[in-house]
Amino acid sequence: MKVVYTLPDSFDFYFQAKNSLKTLHRFVDRDEVVLIVNPKPRKTSKIWSLKRYAEIRPGDEFYRNLELPNFKYKIEICDIDADDLIFLDCDTLVLRDIRELLGDFDYSAREEPCFRYKGKIKPTWDNKAWKDALKRFNKPQDAIPINDGFLIIRHGIQKKIKDDFLAAYTLFHQKKLKSPNTVDDMHHNEFAVSIALAGYKFKPMTEEHHWFGWRPEQPNVVPYVLHVGTDKRGLAGYKENLERCLKFIGDLYAL
Repeated sequence: MKVVYTLPDSFDFYFQAKNSLKTLHRFVDRDEVVLIVNPKPRKTSKIWSLKRYAEIRPGDEFYRNLELPNFKYKIEICDIDADDLIFLDCDTLVLRDIRELLGDFDYSAREEPCFRYKGKIKPTWDNKAWKDALKRFNKPQDAIPINDGFLIIRHGIQKKIKDDFLAAYTLFHQKKLKSPNTVDDMHHNEFAVSIALAGYKFKPMTEEHHWFGWRPEQPNVVPYVLHVGTDKRGLAGYKENLERCLKFIGDLYAL
């Protein structure tokens, strides 16, 4: 098993990843955790201090040379050699042992919140554009978009989806595929991995597995993963969300 993060060499991502790794370390040993940093961290980067929690791997220049914005090189999870892979965004906190969630499925994640609310498709969601994207890749029409901030992939499937992942993201970026989210252009990465995984055996997560901390949710139990979230303010938005979430669940960790 490998738990993987991808991040650029920046203080904001370092700060968030440090908090996440400290919580993850309670359950998962260092040799099972990988930080992929693209571009390679500077010699003076604080990211190197995180090697106590994870192996730090410089990212592949191939992906950086593609110059795809808002990508953060998550496709590099497809190069990880592991039967079980768990991907975490840097702005997550691990509150329970995520290894308990490994089960009889190929991938597991939570539905992307821009898709629908309380079972109803949002007015800002272009369902025709989503169906057209699935059709372009010969994927099942009932596949749903997932939030990849906490994503479990089993049976080494990450290696099998690489071509579709990269092709779908590139088409969204080049506007050869219309984004189904009509209010912003920030979800191409999630739509691409959702398309690439569509057709494999899927197990949906709930807020008790993956809590969207930026939304007005109140799980009945402590979730496995708290996805703090951020906004255009960057680290300031992250800290504000974190403070609000910790007030709800209690100050469980001294971060």
